Amino acid sequence: MKDRVKVYFPDGHLEKPIWDALTTAGYRLSKSERGYLIDVDHPNLIFKQVRPQIMPFYIEMGKGDGGITGEDILENWMLKSNLQNVEVLEELPLRPTKLVAAVSEEIHPNVRTIEDFKAEVGDRKVFIASEFPEIARRYAEKHGLNAIVFDPIGKTEASLLPPMPEADLIIEITEFGTTLKENMCRIIDVVMEKVHSVFIVNKDSIKDGEKKEVMENLVTDLREVIESRNLVSFYFNVPDENDLKKIIGYLTDKGFDPTISPLAKGGAAVHIIIDRSQVKFLKPIVRSMGAKRIATSPVITFGD
Repeated sequence: MKDRVKVYFPDGHLEKPIWDALTTAGYRLSKSERGYLIDVDHPNLIFKQVRPQIMPFYIEMGKGDGGITGEDILENWMLKSNLQNVEVLEELPLRPTKLVAAVSEEIHPNVRTIEDFKAEVGDRKVFIASEFPEIARRYAEKHGLNAIVFDPIGKTEASLLPPMPEADLIIEITEFGTTLKENMCRIIDVVMEKVHSVFIVNKDSIKDGEKKEVMENLVTDLREVIESRNLVSFYFNVPDENDLKKIIGYLTDKGFDPTISPLAKGGAAVHIIIDRSQVKFLKPIVRSMGAKRIATSPVITFGD
């Protein structure tokens, strides 16, 4: 192809799951000495590592073809600049986070909800810290807060810490709320219930058939590996052929399409792919039907 596809590779909490998924899918990755360029054994790809927070801007300006960022970051850029040249190619099946509003438990011990907060602060000016200032401004307007919004440039929860905190309220991304709890911050509202990771693209780049194919294949590889993490191969032997028919009947009734291989001394080996969480329920059932030597192993499925 004429030009290689330039994809922005995320740093931060997305780096490891994306790196691990690509290497599992067969990509050989290595960082340059300075750590910004990521070498990849694909003739049509260039990876450059940047913060997910800047990716929508770079892609809007045509500096790159695609990248992996969060829905919250994209939404904030849409509110700020009304991006015209960026679209979501696909949502990635990584565990979503959520965007929340939180206060200091020490400063506001009686505040449990955003309504409590509004009643306590009244009409006075409040300071809201968030890496998503446009979303924060919209939230403040929605709840009638007399707010000054600022970006604390990382470590948002630190702006709530007493004595003399910089912010009255923060709007922050969290997965389990652990870091907020450790810093004595209380979640009082959920701004975005599920924030997914997304692969975004430049609209002009996606019009190029070759570039589109490269990015779609990259996203497919990511999705297939990530979705396979909860799957295992489930194997067992059925020495008595009289048991085999009822086991096959049971599995097919449950929607499986088992692979059956004859054993040298009679009977058969059975193999299915199953969600890891279901193994503990299926084992006693097939064991009671005559299954022996039950085992599992990790699996990656490519396609349906």
